Amino acid sequence: MAFEFTEREWDLLSGLPVRQIVELAADLEIVAPAEIDRRNLLSLCVPRIVARARVEGLPFSKYDREDLEALPPELLSAIADLQQVRSPTVNNVIRAGERVYRRYQNERPDSAVAMCLPMMLTAVARATLEEAIDPR
Repeated sequence: MAFEFTEREWDLLSGLPVRQIVELAADLEIVAPAEIDRRNLLSLCVPRIVARARVEGLPFSKYDREDLEALPPELLSAIADLQQVRSPTVNNVIRAGERVYRRYQNERPDSAVAMCLPMMLTAVARATLEEAIDPR
């Protein structure tokens, strides 16, 4: 399932170098085609990030606080759902994310997911919310 970025979401991601997008795709076990369409390849990554997060959560640290605080309540709730926290507060999401982040540091220290997540946060939250509304 491909994901459609809003223009605002794409504006945040449009400056990502092709190399970083390919690394993200590889981290998510997506084979990058010979001809790279950056937007299309990133749109394939979002559902994979959500699927992985359903199993292991998302990596967050205290540096992600502003990004999380900027999310509307319904998107923060979607992220909290991925983090398996009952009360969708920024503190609870970060606390759960710090455990995931430590695991990433041990198992995937150069994870492109951890590096790209702050820029993709709104898209990941929206994809999670849309999946809950229309599971396919």
